[in-house]
Amino acid sequence: MLGAGLQLAAFSIEPANEATIDRLRWIAEHPGQANLAKLCDVLAMPFLLGSALVYVLLSRERSPRLAYASGILLGTGLVGLTAVQGSETTLFGLAQDGRFDLVTLADALDDLTIPPAIAMITMLFGGGFFGLLGMAVITMLFGGGFFGLLGMAVALWRSGGVPRAAVLLIPVFVLVDFILQQGLAGHAIQFVAATWIAWVVLRAGASPTGVTPAESPRRATPTAPQA
Repeated sequence: MLGAGLQLAAFSIEPANEATIDRLRWIAEHPGQANLAKLCDVLAMPFLLGSALVYVLLSRERSPRLAYASGILLGTGLVGLTAVQGSETTLFGLAQDGRFDLVTLADALDDLTIPPAIAMITMLFGGGFFGLLGMAVITMLFGGGFFGLLGMAVALWRSGGVPRAAVLLIPVFVLVDFILQQGLAGHAIQFVAATWIAWVVLRAGASPTGVTPAESPRRATPTAPQA
């Protein structure tokens, strides 16, 4: 829940920019907001890894193979996302440094037909063989994240331990964020799903037997003997 909330905060702070140059200019002109948004992105990573582990634990009883396989894929995707966050931190520093021409930097990023964050990796390592590093990160992020989330949704659906309506929000998030590229809307959906699942898990932890206080049997009250 915290990981999804921090990601939602990051997308809420930083406005969406279709053009690379527009994003670089915003980062340079609003360093405080930009760094806060990136800080939220970075701080979200350990909580996202923890959420993936919790989902595996919730779903492994009925679908162990699917749960573990999806957990590995999802973990791989999160490793790729961590690499992206590191490279974007460098991007933010370059944009705010003042010694680099933003138009030239944006053109260099746009010339590479991969997302700017991954393009930064290939630029820093000079392309060539190290360009494979960028492609590896893309594969980990989008391949692992995409199939990991969908597989985990199926495993959670089978588990019956969380509301299925909340589970359905996971593929909706994949559709909106991965395919439609609507980051803010997608992460708002992800936050609702994560909060819903976390609430159910916490309530279940507070009532290990699955019986709420209202449902617990009442102790018979002794009555006074009648004369």
